[in-house]
Amino acid sequence: MVKTFKLLALTAIALTFSASSIYSYYRDLEVVRYVSTTIKAIGWSSSELELEVLKFDQALTSLAAKTADAEFVQLHYELLLSRINLLLVGSESRPVREQPGVLPVLEDMWQQLIINEDRVYALTADSRAEAIALRENLAHLRQQGRQINVDSFSGENVWNQLDSIQNAPFRSSLYLGGLLLSGGLMLLLLIRENRRNRYLAYHDMLTGLPNRMFFYQLGAKALGKAERTHQGLALHMIDLNAFKAINDSLGHEVGDRLLQTVADRLRDTIKGRGEVARLGGDEFVIIQRLQQKEDATQMASKLWQSLIRDVILPDGCLSLQASVGTSLYPDHGTSMSDLLTHADTAMYYAKHSQTITVQLYESGMDERRLRRQKLSVALKTAIEQDLLLLHYQPIFRLNTNTIESVEGLLRWHSLEFGMVPPLELIAVAEHYGLAHQLNEWVLRSASRQLQQWHQSGHHGLKVNVNISPSIFMDGKLATTVKQVLQETGLDASTLVLEITEDTSLWDTAGSIDTLQQLRKLGIEIALDDFGTGYSSFSHLRQLPLNKLKIDKSFVADMTTDPRAFNLVKTIISLANSLDMKVTAEGIELREQKEQLQQLGCELGQGYFLARPMPAADMGEILQHNKQA
Repeated sequence: MVKTFKLLALTAIALTFSASSIYSYYRDLEVVRYVSTTIKAIGWSSSELELEVLKFDQALTSLAAKTADAEFVQLHYELLLSRINLLLVGSESRPVREQPGVLPVLEDMWQQLIINEDRVYALTADSRAEAIALRENLAHLRQQGRQINVDSFSGENVWNQLDSIQNAPFRSSLYLGGLLLSGGLMLLLLIRENRRNRYLAYHDMLTGLPNRMFFYQLGAKALGKAERTHQGLALHMIDLNAFKAINDSLGHEVGDRLLQTVADRLRDTIKGRGEVARLGGDEFVIIQRLQQKEDATQMASKLWQSLIRDVILPDGCLSLQASVGTSLYPDHGTSMSDLLTHADTAMYYAKHSQTITVQLYESGMDERRLRRQKLSVALKTAIEQDLLLLHYQPIFRLNTNTIESVEGLLRWHSLEFGMVPPLELIAVAEHYGLAHQLNEWVLRSASRQLQQWHQSGHHGLKVNVNISPSIFMDGKLATTVKQVLQETGLDASTLVLEITEDTSLWDTAGSIDTLQQLRKLGIEIALDDFGTGYSSFSHLRQLPLNKLKIDKSFVADMTTDPRAFNLVKTIISLANSLDMKVTAEGIELREQKEQLQQLGCELGQGYFLARPMPAADMGEILQHNKQA
């Protein structure tokens, strides 16, 4: 019904416009006979100039009234500028320029428009005051346009001819008004009809930010202006860590709300100093205009700080984690493609760093990223062909020096890359979507090995396996563990899963559900690197944990720093009150072990007690420990 009405309205306007045109043609036919070809050209050019001035003036008025957008104003600005330029240099416009006094007026109009170019292109839908001010500033253009239009017909012969049709100007103005009115109505309806389609083509509907297509236009414009003004630009690439896992575990509604919150925060942070766009998924990019290079790193830090604030959800709070990579124009590239590539590379390094969240691009990063890409291909093959290794580090009962459990630690010696550091290996797996496969391989391998040790007589031995955020948050961890236990025949009570605080605290409700499913299977849960995450103590009472592992950074300082000693003492006391066992990591000195024993810490591991070792060597240690 609505579409039919719109069609009828457009048809009626088109018929009115056509009728007005035909009527105007016949009424002005007598005038045309009196005007020569040259005079017609002069009159047409002059009237068109004045008309473009009026349209631009009307566009500013419409913007101030919020009946038109900034692009509509800029369109008429460009049309007016083009018309004046044609009159100044066009060969067919020479008769107009030769009219007395016309050329200086045209040059003055051109100069005034050029001076106000930046103000026109800076207009937005909310620039009501600026539109009014700009209209008043350029008010003299209307008089100049009218002056040219009138003076073009001031020749003695022309005025003699026009005297015979004294009423023709009035009639022409009346007809022209009718044409403008009907044409304006048609244009207004067409703009309203197509405005949404135009918006969809250039904006992301979820966040309202410019999309990838619009971003490249904004980027090209920013680069062009930066080149002309010899100013710098910064390109910030932003990625939300573990967003896919959040989306999968909490649902797309929460994911969409999260993206909208991120968009709002980025807009508020950058304000009028640049442009924000969403490239897709959880990737956002910001173009920042620079006064000096230091502004780039300051802005990157502000963007990161704005994102890590908790997001309030109906069921609680969500702690965001983000990574920011930055590239500079012209230092790191002169094209938008190069700047994007380098910003993405810097963001990649920030995302996979243990300490860095904001990274400025540096030469040499591309080579290291290429290494990561090659490593991902080789790692996938290594997982599929069972080319990885597990080393085992024993965890001792500190009072008896007997082994309570062993922790499986991943090792990979690649034929192409040699011994790959575990942190790099895990970072590659997380980034290239191999974390789930890698976790399953570790879980199966450790379970099979433990089952072999059980069959050799070490029945009470347990194995600790680290679980990455990706496998924890996809909701399939309990199912995967249950399947592995069935395949290997391992007793669930001898399997200990180690999760980090950052893993478990993303979504407390979802974490509790997953952990409770694992506890029902009989599996023990240990909170690894305790004290290095967020909101640790407030979540301890909610999560069904069996053990706490004190981070080695606290253990390392406890013999020299009273505060570290007191902190370890507090953690042990807290764990005991919650009926949890405590494991101290990173014991490297006898004094550390003795202090931990005095504090009542039950379990410990570290180089002072035993280093990680292959399964065969671990078997010999177990046998010796059993005999002792």
